[in-house]
Amino acid sequence: MAKEKSQRLNADAQYNYNFQKAGFFLIAALNYQNERPNGFGVYLLDSFHHVRINQYGVSLQLEKLLPWDLRLIGAVRYDHHSNFGDFYSPKLGLTKSFGDNSFRFTWGKAYATPNILAQYANIGRNFFGNGEGIIYIPNGSKMSEVPENYKVTTPVKVEEVNSWEVGYKGIIAKKLFIDVTYYNSTSNNFLSPAISVGGRAEYANGQKLWPAFPGMIVNDTLRNASVICNFNYGRVQNYGLDVDINYSLNKMINLVLKYSWFGSDITDQDMKNDANSNGFVSVEEMSLNAPEHKGMIGLNMQDLFRQKMYVNISTRLVQQYDFYSGLQIGTEAGKGKRGIVYEGIGPNGQPRYSYKNFDWGPLGGFITIDLNAGYKVNKMLSVNMGITNLLNTRQIEAVASPSIGRLIMFELKAHVPNKKD
Repeated sequence: MAKEKSQRLNADAQYNYNFQKAGFFLIAALNYQNERPNGFGVYLLDSFHHVRINQYGVSLQLEKLLPWDLRLIGAVRYDHHSNFGDFYSPKLGLTKSFGDNSFRFTWGKAYATPNILAQYANIGRNFFGNGEGIIYIPNGSKMSEVPENYKVTTPVKVEEVNSWEVGYKGIIAKKLFIDVTYYNSTSNNFLSPAISVGGRAEYANGQKLWPAFPGMIVNDTLRNASVICNFNYGRVQNYGLDVDINYSLNKMINLVLKYSWFGSDITDQDMKNDANSNGFVSVEEMSLNAPEHKGMIGLNMQDLFRQKMYVNISTRLVQQYDFYSGLQIGTEAGKGKRGIVYEGIGPNGQPRYSYKNFDWGPLGGFITIDLNAGYKVNKMLSVNMGITNLLNTRQIEAVASPSIGRLIMFELKAHVPNKKD
């Protein structure tokens, strides 16, 4: 039996210096990473040659104090990836402080390289890495015309992200603190989750493939074959808002409210989002795979009963949402049935579908309550209790996972008093 012998080497160095007379603060850094995964052909496409990836980067950041309590932050980073080449990432930020309040604006450009699995995976003979393109036979093809009808998937590329955000935090009224951030980002070559391709995979990374779902041949025509891999969308806009409010009723009681909203134009049926290039944008390619709205309300009470007891109660809300990733699916429309995604009309004029695992329904769509309490019996002994999901609410936030039920924990702590006690 082959042993897992994957290795990774990381090295970092950093230098910083405060030029007080000039009002500059400098940060410089170097980093290096060498990855040597060994899947022995079991979970990586490395049966015939080793996967070796080198990355190194250099970054420089300057912070400058300006008049009127302004602070300017500028940074640039250079990265080299042995598979994808060279990249430059600039960043610019400006903050303005006045009393207990501050405004901030930041802009940056960054890159996300496809991970090792996106490039070289061989998982379950169904999910394959798309680092060099997967050669496959499309469904509806005549088998007598192989290999003339071979197609090749577009290999994954580096995702480029341009983002900006504006925020404010401070005390807007007596005992009321607020932190608000709005962000907006544009992703070119947006890296998709695992997406199905209708066809029989033949070769990838120079290796012959034996897919788990090779389909069937009816009248010399391939039908119902599928393979899963990662792709890049053309261009995706993401935006959102995060709000954090903290209000102190008095010295013992504190109220916390957190809210998050997330949106994207990926939900539009735009052909730029036809990630698997089959001529149709399916619901799988338009899914956010995340809730649009999330929130939390917390009530924190401390120093109760002669400063011996505390009680924390938090309520969390997660909006219901559909989820697609590879063979996994969780949707409202398909709940209780075998997962299926319509992929438009094929070249033979017949409807195309990609088949998934069983659909247990959408994710999210719940409100949960957590309770934590503690009591200090004396200087040497305290009792703590925590109840997660107090009302035993059904909550599922990942497909193919069980609902997380109620969890009750008790803790008895013994303290060794010190001189201050």
